[in-house]
Amino acid sequence: MTEKAHTYDAGSIKILSGLDAVRKRPEMYIGNRQQGGLHHLVYEVLDNSIDEALAGRCDAIIVRIHVDGSCSVEDNGSGIPVDLHKETGTSALEVVLTTLHAGGKFDHDTYKVSGGLHGVGVSVVNALSEWLEADIHRDGGHWHFECRRGDSQGPAQRVGDSTKRGTIIKFLPDEEIFGDIIFDSDTLQKRIREVAYLNAGIKITFQDDRNNRKDVFHFEDGLKEFVKHLNDGKESLHSEVIYFKKDDPTTGMACEIAMQYNTSYVENVLAFANNIRNIDGGTHMSGFKTALTRTMNAYARKENLLKNGQPPTGEDVREGLTAVISVKLPDPHFEAQTKVRLANPEMGGFVETTVNEQLGNYLEENPGQAKKVLTKAIQAAAAREAARKARELTRRKGALGGGSLPGKLWDCSSKEISETELFLVEGDSAGGSAKGGRNREIQAILPLRGKILNVEKARLDKMLGHEEIRTLISALGTGIGTDDFDFSKCRYGKLVLMTDADVDGAHIRTLLLTFLFRQMPELFEHESIYIAQPPLYELAIKGKKKPEYILTEQDMRKRMVSRGIEGTTLIISEAGKDRILAEAELKEMVKLLGDLERNISVLERRGIAFKNFVLTQYDGSKLPEYLVRQNGQNEFYYARAEFAKKKSQIEAAAEELNDQIEKGSAEELHEVGRANEINAKLKDKFGLDFKDFLLKAERKVSGEAMPTKFKLVNEAEEFEIASLDQVFAGVKQIGGRGIEIKRFKGLGEMNAEQLWDTTMDPAKRTLLKVTLDDAGEADRLFSILMGDDVEKRRNYIQEHALEVQNLDV
Repeated sequence: MTEKAHTYDAGSIKILSGLDAVRKRPEMYIGNRQQGGLHHLVYEVLDNSIDEALAGRCDAIIVRIHVDGSCSVEDNGSGIPVDLHKETGTSALEVVLTTLHAGGKFDHDTYKVSGGLHGVGVSVVNALSEWLEADIHRDGGHWHFECRRGDSQGPAQRVGDSTKRGTIIKFLPDEEIFGDIIFDSDTLQKRIREVAYLNAGIKITFQDDRNNRKDVFHFEDGLKEFVKHLNDGKESLHSEVIYFKKDDPTTGMACEIAMQYNTSYVENVLAFANNIRNIDGGTHMSGFKTALTRTMNAYARKENLLKNGQPPTGEDVREGLTAVISVKLPDPHFEAQTKVRLANPEMGGFVETTVNEQLGNYLEENPGQAKKVLTKAIQAAAAREAARKARELTRRKGALGGGSLPGKLWDCSSKEISETELFLVEGDSAGGSAKGGRNREIQAILPLRGKILNVEKARLDKMLGHEEIRTLISALGTGIGTDDFDFSKCRYGKLVLMTDADVDGAHIRTLLLTFLFRQMPELFEHESIYIAQPPLYELAIKGKKKPEYILTEQDMRKRMVSRGIEGTTLIISEAGKDRILAEAELKEMVKLLGDLERNISVLERRGIAFKNFVLTQYDGSKLPEYLVRQNGQNEFYYARAEFAKKKSQIEAAAEELNDQIEKGSAEELHEVGRANEINAKLKDKFGLDFKDFLLKAERKVSGEAMPTKFKLVNEAEEFEIASLDQVFAGVKQIGGRGIEIKRFKGLGEMNAEQLWDTTMDPAKRTLLKVTLDDAGEADRLFSILMGDDVEKRRNYIQEHALEVQNLDV
């Protein structure tokens, strides 16, 4: 039978209604489905609160990660309108949350300046969340609205009176979209700190209930303090941060710049438009750089500082410069929803004029500091010329030339650059194993002896005197430094760092990353740098010749469960009858129990013991999903209406007494909601429920053990299981029988075949891609950890000591 040919007609055209398009192609709206996209959801909601602040209606924001992994952003702004929208007949709140390109940001009477111009931000968050709740306080009332995966669960409801004002958006990212939905505190904290610096005077509180962490960010000096933060770990050339600002009421444009020079050899200039970080700069960045070079050189000529030499270039003038450019404008034009580059041409001229005028005045009024800065720029120009000569000399000797490759490089044969890989391997021994195990067609090996030079403390001419660095530059073929680096000449598609998993290996990897970050940053921008991930475990399984390799603890747990299910049956005995669950049904049950275990762990992190909760609160159908805590007591509610009424009473009492009583807390236990769904499935498919978690092993008067309700049978072995929660643990225990587990420490323990099977084979391996999410913060951390300031480094290590996961003592 022939397959029917597909006809392309009107029926082939699919219309994605509502927010379906967002769920179908989330990358178009948030960049990716990994950690970057996940945290972008928080930034979109936070940006809306910041827009309220820019409009002068908000001065306090709270970003909170809850125990169940959800996130809420609360502000004391005017609150999203809840009255009926004329065009849709639904509340404005529902329109904002469920419709793309809907919001007040398009109306300049409401928001003079806004970062959320595309109008897709909060609706995209809604579409990509398992659930989202909005609580609005305005006009004397408290309104509540809920959505599930972008779909409204009913109209916005007034649930009580309120004297507060503001908006609370709470959401849980959808695991179906992201896979990993665990928010990283440090990532969020960086953005929150950044926003607080950019908006002097605003108080932003970050609270992480998962580890009882709370930080308050409030900076009266705004950008000045931001520059000092970025210069942490560096020695400044002048103590005072140079600062200037200009507003144009006619056009609505504003420009604010803070800058300070330090003794390092790298520039760190960050650009923002309407509080949105523009990673690729834009017209405001171009205007700043042009004016800076022109103004500095004009002053140098006027003061006769050049001494017949060539004027410094823009790169010379920016050597050691840390600066933050923040502009505000009514109609920002960004490239894409992720807003990486500002495209407004009028802003370039505005910034250029501002810098020309105000920096020129500053240099005239502060001749001592001006001379220090320009002396450094002139020295940078001289060093650049010396480095050029050193490069030429080295190139003539053949060490950097494209025609000759270093003798210790074992090159690959393919000329297709996109598929080739260069492995930088620690030591000749591991290099030999890598050489023996590689795919010679696409994989090149470059063994490195010892630790390379710490380039954080060296100029380019000194780097070129270091043999290992020259070897690496020659192997890559790109050249080095801003003048000479050419990404198009890179000889390999991937650069893979492969070092041991010990202290020395981590140090070598850090030194290499420092060199690449300072001298070849375009490799990060093109996402060409990777870190090899050798396996954590080797499993020697009885009866199998070849071992298995496991990469992470999570994978290890999954493997134990899958092995435990193989060939295992579960016998459920009740009322004298046995029900046997074969492998397929057992697998389904174990998945439900695994999901339930995760939700129980969230509940117990709240301080609620699950078995006692079931014993005291389970009504035979479900557990209560709402909790009010007051005066040290827990009150549980099954119905939302009763819970909302109690919550409003608590808030009203706290406001009346000016927070002089314990405020208490009221929250929905979303993990209990998911547990109730799992309980319903257990009841429907297996005739089991939460009460089966309370069963205990019992004995007769004689002391003989009585039969349990559950029994796991694997081959000839039987395992008595007292309660339902022990089934999951019993399966894992069976999975661990008959295997020998070895934990790897590093590459040196593997031969060529093992190295290929686990770490180098493209079909099986895992590589970590090194990306540059925050260049400013990366610059600061490299300066602290690799620079000369020992005290700063010690303080950083002490502050983060408890976060260490792999300590080699």
